[in-house]
Amino acid sequence: MQNQILNEISSSAVTPQTNYNDAINNLEQNVRAQAQRLMLLQQQGLVTENQAQYAINNLINTQKQIDLLKQYAPSLEPVQPEQLQQPEQNPFDLFNKEKPDFFNKAGRSDVLDYIKNLDVDKDEISKIADMVELIEKTAIENYLKQSAHDKTLNDENMAAKSKLTSYAQDAVYDADNNRVFTREDIGRMSGDEFAKNEKLIMEQVRQGLIK
Repeated sequence: MQNQILNEISSSAVTPQTNYNDAINNLEQNVRAQAQRLMLLQQQGLVTENQAQYAINNLINTQKQIDLLKQYAPSLEPVQPEQLQQPEQNPFDLFNKEKPDFFNKAGRSDVLDYIKNLDVDKDEISKIADMVELIEKTAIENYLKQSAHDKTLNDENMAAKSKLTSYAQDAVYDADNNRVFTREDIGRMSGDEFAKNEKLIMEQVRQGLIK
């Protein structure tokens, strides 16, 4: 009976716990409780002095182990799940979650093939995507401006051709007037004279007769 009590005192002080800090606290509480129990048993004469000294020595050794554990408890504390380092995700997968199929358009796949060979993170990929969109937008705006400019030039050219054609069609050559004007003749004409002979002059210009 006495040996069973002493074994309980010795073994219960070192019961393993899952959490190190909790285990240390529990061990210290057990040591104090068992020491008190041992004193009570000794007072009641249920254990001899030698048996009590043996149990006390076990408790002292246990306390030394507890003191040693306290020094290393921080490093032995189990790592919480949130403290575990998460596996690094592929930056392109992270980008695709925000902008799926962004690089699946004509021309953009070439950009993707290029940056895949670079060491870039998700934020850098986003900046590159913004640049691609800006370049595309600028290209469209420039194309529309150039198209409008080309249309204006074409309209002006067509108007000029139409005007010249109209002059040529309206310039009826006076068969009864065989006179061919020269540059000097035209230069000496008054405004009324030029207006009077304008159709003939334009016809001679068209035919290349005015030298």
